[in-house]
Amino acid sequence: MPIAFVIIHCEPDQTYYVIRNLKNLPGVKSADDVFGYYEIVCKVESDTHSELEKIITGKIRKIEHIISTMTLTVVEGQGQTM
Repeated sequence: MPIAFVIIHCEPDQTYYVIRNLKNLPGVKSADDVFGYYEIVCKVESDTHSELEKIITGKIRKIEHIISTMTLTVVEGQGQTM
């Protein structure tokens, strides 16, 4: 199952709005507020890499108040997740 972590930089004071919208998207397993340059870390899972790409580019990046994103795709078969 393809998994990616999307780190999100959003407009000031809009973190709650973005997280609320992320949690309503299919495939989004978690969305958390973090400290640092990026405000949000989001975990996304899907059945295929194509579907994962559609969720990230077609839905997540279109949420209002998002300035930029960085996607970290999990390498499958490189050990177990905890």
